[in-house]
Amino acid sequence: MRVLSVLLAAALALMPVSAQPVRADDKSDAVVAGAILGALIAGAAAKNARKSQRFDYAHDTIFFPPGRQGWMCYVNARQCYVKGHYSASATREIFH
Repeated sequence: MRVLSVLLAAALALMPVSAQPVRADDKSDAVVAGAILGALIAGAAAKNARKSQRFDYAHDTIFFPPGRQGWMCYVNARQCYVKGHYSASATREIFH
């Protein structure tokens, strides 16, 4: 689906805006079209790269350390939260 939207956006960007017969030389048109197409492809690739770097907490194991009220730790992420906020000191105490 993403590839189709990128191709449609590129096709729309390359369509002539006006119906006037006056045009620049073909070389500059090709350079502009290539730059637009390259920017679209680079943007799509960057978005996919960001998406794959996010940690999926839905499949992580959660545990609550005994004697620590309000603490919640994620095993695979190796992160602890105290009262819903990330805590570097709690993470260090539990995992290091």
